[in-house]
Amino acid sequence: MSSRIDKITAEDRRTAADILDDLQAVLNAADVRLPSLGIDWRSAKATGVILIDLGAARPDVIERLVVVLRRGMRP
Repeated sequence: MSSRIDKITAEDRRTAADILDDLQAVLNAADVRLPSLGIDWRSAKATGVILIDLGAARPDVIERLVVVLRRGMRP
C-alpha cells in the first residue's frame, strides 16, 4: 500500500528519475563518472522533497567535471 507522501510526490519522483537519466547521459558523454550519483529516496519518503545526490567522487573526477562545466559556460 502506498503512503500518502508517495501519492503526493509520484510526479516529482518520475521527473527526478528522468532528470537523473539525462544528467547521467550528459556526464557519460563527457566521460565523467560519478559513482554515487542517485536519488535520495529515503529523504523523499521522509520529507516529500526529492533530492538528487551527486555523491562523493575522487578529485580527478571533479576536476574533469569542472573542465566540462567551464567549457559549457563559454559563450
